[in-house]
Amino acid sequence: MIATPYYYIDETALDGDIAMLQEALRLSWGENAVASYSVKTNALPWLLQHLHGRGFYAEIVSETEYDLVRRLGFPEEHMIYNGPIKDREIFERILLAGGYVNMDSSQEPDWLEALAAAHPERTFDVGVRVNFDIASLVPDEVLADEEGSRFGYCYENGELRRVIGRVAELPNVRLAGLHLHSSTKSRSVKVFAALARAAVKIAGEYNLSLSYIDMGGGYFGGRAGMPDYRDYMPAIAEELRKGFSPEETALLVEPGVSLISRATSFVTSVRDVKHIRDHVYVVTDGGRVNLNPQVTRRSYPHHLVYMGEAATEREILPSQMICGYTCMEYDRLFEERGAAQLREGDLVVYDTAGGYTMCLNPLFIQYLPAVWIGREDGSLFQAREAWGNDEFLRKNRIE
Repeated sequence: MIATPYYYIDETALDGDIAMLQEALRLSWGENAVASYSVKTNALPWLLQHLHGRGFYAEIVSETEYDLVRRLGFPEEHMIYNGPIKDREIFERILLAGGYVNMDSSQEPDWLEALAAAHPERTFDVGVRVNFDIASLVPDEVLADEEGSRFGYCYENGELRRVIGRVAELPNVRLAGLHLHSSTKSRSVKVFAALARAAVKIAGEYNLSLSYIDMGGGYFGGRAGMPDYRDYMPAIAEELRKGFSPEETALLVEPGVSLISRATSFVTSVRDVKHIRDHVYVVTDGGRVNLNPQVTRRSYPHHLVYMGEAATEREILPSQMICGYTCMEYDRLFEERGAAQLREGDLVVYDTAGGYTMCLNPLFIQYLPAVWIGREDGSLFQAREAWGNDEFLRKNRIE
């Protein structure tokens, strides 16, 4: 039996969602589409290598991510460089290699001008991330950031116009793409349709001939009753076709957790059961830091695995509070109602969990849990060993 806690990736489920995305893109936009993966979501090397082998590009936002995907075999021309604090050297490398760069800061136009001047024999294609009031397009939707996004160049105050004008002044630079990522709480299909309409509007207003539209990420994935790529991509394509041709303009997407959530889970063991006054507290060896370090959730899809005596032979309890291993009182994950009594050694398995937190995991009390892959042939592969003090001490100094 595998020691808990650990994250688990079902390779068959992962490949199913990969195929779903690629097929939805092909049916909606033809062959001129690029599926990339948001490395910041989960930078597990096994996962990145797996996606690279299935034709994905890497969407990166840092020097660390650039170095990692380079080591794993992604060429620079298969990278999409986003984010507000880019590294100048990497910015230049990716543009020189013919990769995708979506500008998103006040410094990048200066870098671009200097790069173009240093290589007058070259022609550079560059993109910009657009910041606009998405609420004006879909006023009935709940936005993730009600005070407004801080990313990209603002459409309403003329900043986008100034950046587009500055690019147009460079003789060997072409504004080739628009990046339209905009997160919302609803993640509804009509939000993405509105983003696509915005791309058409902006291209028309500034008379842009674009090589690509980057629709970013933020999609639903792995949740029953919610939209998936088969809903998003046709809606996006329908709007984009009003201003762009699939033969001339590529469609880029950058999913992260929506691509991997269905395939991931987190497995914990019951370590103790405490009866305190009228409450039953079930203490497990996984905690909120492994599942939701931002402390924003109170419900978790899960199932229980009873080891030894079957659930049908145990007492049914009205309430059991499932808790994590930390010493923090907030580490109460959820209340299990009307279930058979849990005992030491039983498993609490969190479904569609770990997509983000496999890497977004504080080094608090315990370090990074192991990651196991359930292969399509039924075998198991350990993609990451649980971290211990050997890993922790390696990068620390005491004198």
